[in-house]
Amino acid sequence: MKKLNLLFLTLFFISCGKQTAPPLALQDTEPADTANEFNRSNLPKAPEATFAARPVENDVPDHGPTPDPEPDADNDDKDELTIEPILYEDFAWEKHLVKPDDFLIKIAKREYGDFRLWRHIYAWNKDEIGDNPNIIYPYNFLNLQRERLKAKTAEPTFTNYTVQSGDNLWNIAGNKYGDAKSWIILLWDNEESIKATAGILNPGMTLKIRERLDPNA
Repeated sequence: MKKLNLLFLTLFFISCGKQTAPPLALQDTEPADTANEFNRSNLPKAPEATFAARPVENDVPDHGPTPDPEPDADNDDKDELTIEPILYEDFAWEKHLVKPDDFLIKIAKREYGDFRLWRHIYAWNKDEIGDNPNIIYPYNFLNLQRERLKAKTAEPTFTNYTVQSGDNLWNIAGNKYGDAKSWIILLWDNEESIKATAGILNPGMTLKIRERLDPNA
């Protein structure tokens, strides 16, 4: 009986010591900030993702440069036409002597009044000039298009010169042409006879000398 009374007393004191927590405010008691809500409502929407109708292919090649396709062996190269630029409907070729310090742009400006025509000059003379249009050699002759009635087509005329003791192409060119650097033209004009003597000018040897270095000058 005493134990039962003691149990009741204990439960009584425990129930008196409990405190009930105030209920949580599930809604803000202050009025909502309508300005912030208005600003939030006016923010632009994030752009929607778009998807390609088909998967995107990878543009990065996974191999080295593709070699150019080889031409068909059955095709005859002679059938291919190389069209050269034409300035005049009725034209003739004129030999033009390249001067020291000349270059294609300079020649185009001097001869045609338009430096951009250097590409034409290069196309006409690519076999002579080679793959690099920036390199041309003085005293070479280039083909230039002229109107047929205005073209100068004179061929060089020659006189004979007897080699003297101590002569070489350099001093002969200086004496006869007034330009020692033009010795290369002497060599071209007398290539066969000079080759026959292994490049040695023997006294008494006969050389051809141009009456005019540039016959069309």
